[in-house]
Amino acid sequence: MAATGVDVVSLDWTVDMAEGRERIAAGREKAGLKGPGGVQGNLDPGVLFGDFATIKERAEEIMKKAGPTGHVMNLGHGIEAATPEENAAYFIETVRNFRHEGQA
Repeated sequence: MAATGVDVVSLDWTVDMAEGRERIAAGREKAGLKGPGGVQGNLDPGVLFGDFATIKERAEEIMKKAGPTGHVMNLGHGIEAATPEENAAYFIETVRNFRHEGQA
């Protein structure tokens, strides 16, 4: 998919973010495209039914694997209607407050 020249590839939660990044970069390189390309995703929406510690752990794991640039953090699929609003808000707060090492 990355070889098509798209700027960003969306990954669902079944794809490990680090592996997805590697596959996208390899596909772009093979197609003669510059740069690693962007990625979005990929928290399992079911995680938002868990506790705050689990939400934070999984979100931060994804952001670390994605790296500091070229990543739009979101769910790996749509949000479930029954998702507790406070959990969705905590996910957003976690993403907003996350910083990669060396970032201010």
